[in-house]
Amino acid sequence: MIKPVLFATCALSALGFAAAGHVQAQQASDATEVTVIARATHIAPSSAPLDVVEPTSSVQVGFLKNNIIPLASIDDVIKFQPSIWSQNPNGPGIGKAEEMTLRGFQDGQYNVMFDGIPFGDATDLHHTTGSLFIAHDLQTAVIDRGPGTGATIGKATFGGTIGFLSKDVPVVGGVELYGTAGSFNTQAYGLELDSGAQSGVNGFFDAQHEQTDGYLTHSNEKRDNLAGKMTLDLDAKTSVTVLGSWNHEFQYTTQGATLAEYAKYGNNYGLCNDPTLQCYYGYQPSNYYSDFEYVDFKHDFGGVRLDNNFYHDGFEHDYQESKDASDDVLTDNTVTPYTITSTSPLTVKKGTAIADIPGKRADAVVNSLGDILRLEIDTPLGVVKTGMWWEQQNDHRYSLTNDITKGYAPVIGKLGTAYSYLYKDTGTTMQPYVELDWKPNDQLTVIPGVKYTSYRRSVDAVVNKTVGGTLDKAVTYAAWQPSLSANYKISSDWSAYAQAAKGFLAPPIDTFNINPDQINDLKPEETMNYQAGTAIRKHRWTLGADVYYIDFDNYLASYTTSTNETAFKNAGGAVYQGVEVEAQYALPNGLSLYANYSDNSAKYKSSKVTIAEAPEYTASFGVLYDDSHGLYYSVIGKEIGPRYGDDGAGTGVFADDPSSRVGSTFTADLAAGYHFQSPVTKNLTASIKVGNLLDSHKVVDYAGTATHAGVTAPLYWLTPGRSVFVNLDAKF
Repeated sequence: MIKPVLFATCALSALGFAAAGHVQAQQASDATEVTVIARATHIAPSSAPLDVVEPTSSVQVGFLKNNIIPLASIDDVIKFQPSIWSQNPNGPGIGKAEEMTLRGFQDGQYNVMFDGIPFGDATDLHHTTGSLFIAHDLQTAVIDRGPGTGATIGKATFGGTIGFLSKDVPVVGGVELYGTAGSFNTQAYGLELDSGAQSGVNGFFDAQHEQTDGYLTHSNEKRDNLAGKMTLDLDAKTSVTVLGSWNHEFQYTTQGATLAEYAKYGNNYGLCNDPTLQCYYGYQPSNYYSDFEYVDFKHDFGGVRLDNNFYHDGFEHDYQESKDASDDVLTDNTVTPYTITSTSPLTVKKGTAIADIPGKRADAVVNSLGDILRLEIDTPLGVVKTGMWWEQQNDHRYSLTNDITKGYAPVIGKLGTAYSYLYKDTGTTMQPYVELDWKPNDQLTVIPGVKYTSYRRSVDAVVNKTVGGTLDKAVTYAAWQPSLSANYKISSDWSAYAQAAKGFLAPPIDTFNINPDQINDLKPEETMNYQAGTAIRKHRWTLGADVYYIDFDNYLASYTTSTNETAFKNAGGAVYQGVEVEAQYALPNGLSLYANYSDNSAKYKSSKVTIAEAPEYTASFGVLYDDSHGLYYSVIGKEIGPRYGDDGAGTGVFADDPSSRVGSTFTADLAAGYHFQSPVTKNLTASIKVGNLLDSHKVVDYAGTATHAGVTAPLYWLTPGRSVFVNLDAKF
C-alpha cells in the first residue's frame, strides 16, 4: 500500500531527479519541431501541460471541434480523460449524465467551474449536465486532479476541479450555421453571429435548438440554448468581459430498469407507454432551466493586476413523477392517504389503500450571487496572489405527494401534510486566500499558499424532509486549507512537480433532515492530498505521469437509530490512491497515437470496502489524424474497470454489495470529417460521429433497487447502442 511518507519521498526524488537531469538536459527544439507535437496535442483528447504543480489534463478546442458534436453536454467533452468515468444512458450528449466521477470522487465531491466560477446545486453540489452549456460554446476544458493551490477557490476542492472555459470571441466577424441529424430521430441546429473586433468591442451570440427521441424508449428530450459573450478593451490596461448563458431542457426522466425488464422489453427500455402503470412516460415530465451571467473587470496598475468577477448563477428543476418510474406491475399501484385526527399535538391516522397511481410534484429553484476578487502583486520574492470569493446561494424547494389517477390531487401523508418537504436554504461562502509564486531560480517554482473557507448553511423549513415538523437552524463550517506545491523545469520540454494540500467539504443538506440536536455534532469532510509527477513534451511525443495518495477524514454516512430515525455520523475515513499516465506520439503526415491509463483505488479505512462508483482503473487509447486543411478522423476507445454501485454507506454498515458489482466495460467512438474550400464560405465542414462503434449493450452502471410485486431487485443502466450523427458547419 502506498503511504504518505512514500509520497514525500517520491516528491523529493522527483525534484532531485529534475535538478540532476538538468545538468545534461538538451536545449529546446527548434520552432519546426515544436509545431509537430503542438498540432498533435491540439486535436488530442487531452495533454499534460509543463507548468503545472498537480496532475492536470487539458482538452483543446481542436479536439472539441473534430470529435464532439455541437449539441453535446459537458460529460461528453471530458469522458476520455485520465481517471474520469461518465455515462449517459440516453445516448452521447443527450440528457443528463447518470454518473460522472473523478478518481472515484462522486459529482459533488469535486469542483466544477465555468470561466473560473465554481457552481453546483445547493443540496450537495451535484450538476445536471444536460441543462448546462453545450460543447459548441466551449474553448477548452481543464481537469485538475488535485485540490489546487491556495488561490484555487471552490466548495469541494479536495476531489479536484473540472474547469470549462467559454470560447474566445472571434476576431473576424461573420455568421455560422451548424446542424446535426442522426440516430434516435435527433435533430439540432444553431446560428452564431460574430461581430468581429470593432473599436475595442468584440462579441458573439449563439442560439441552438435540439430535439431527440433518445436511445431509451419514450425518453424524449428537447433543449434550447442561448449564449452571448462580449469583450470591451477600455484601454491598453483595462478590459471588461460580459457573458450570458441561458438553457432550457425538457425530458421524460427514467430511473433504470431490472434485468428482467431489459429481457422483456429490450436493451433500450426506459419508460413504457401504458397509462395504467407507474412506468408510463407521460407521468415523468421534467423541466430544467439554468442561466449564468457575469461581468468581469480587469486592470493592470503596473506591478499590481486586478481581476474582479461579479456573477449570477440560476437553476430550476420543475418536475412530476410517479413513485417508481421503473415499476411495470399493475398491482403495485397503491395510494395510502392519512387523515389528521388532532392538530395539537399533530396526530394522523393511516387510511385504506387505494389502487391508484402514486406520484409527486416537485420544484427546486436555486439562485447564486457572488463576487470573486483576484489580485496579483509583483514583489522581490515573486508574485503574490491574494483575493476573496464570496457567494450567497438561495434555495427554495418543495415536494408534494399526489394521486395521479385522481387528476394529481394532493394526498396527505404520515407527516400530516401532502408536502414531503417545504423549505428555504441559504448557503453563504467566504473564502479569502493568499499564495506566493516564489522562483529561487529560472528552473524552480515553489508555491506556498493558504485559504480559509467559511460556509454557513441556514435552513428554514415549514416541513422538514424525512422527519417532518418545522426547522429553523443555522450552522457554520470552517477550516484552514494550506498547500505547498513545486514545479522544476528540467529543460524547456521536461518538468517535474510535487504537491501537498488540504481539502474541505461542508456536509450536504441531508444532514439537516434529521433530529436538529444532532446537526452540530457533525464535522466537515477533509482530505490531505499528496502527489508528485512529471510532464514531458518532445519533438514528436508527450508524456504525463503521476502518483497520488489522498487521506480522507470525517466521511459522512447515514444510519438508523434505536428509535428508528435516520441520522448521520462521521464514519471514519477513506484512502484514495493510484497512478496515472497519459501519452501521445505524433507520426508523420498528421497522424498521431494517444493513450492514458489510471490505476485507482478508493477504500474505506476500517473495512477496506471499495467506495461506491469508484472504478478499479480507466484507460483510453486512440488513433487521430488531421491535415488541418481537409480530412480528419479519429477512433478512440475507453475502458472502465470493475466497480461497485453500492457500498452500504446509506445504511451505516459498509459492505461490497455483490448485486451492485459491474464488470469492466469498453466502448469506442469514431469521428471523421472534411474541411471544404469554398468561394462562398470561409469554412465548410461536414463530419460524422459514431458513438459506441462496436454496439455494446453491457451493464454499465448500478441504478439502485426497486420492489415490484413484492420482490426487490437491483436496477441497472445499459450501454446505449450504436449511434450515428451527421454534422454540417458553415461559416460566412
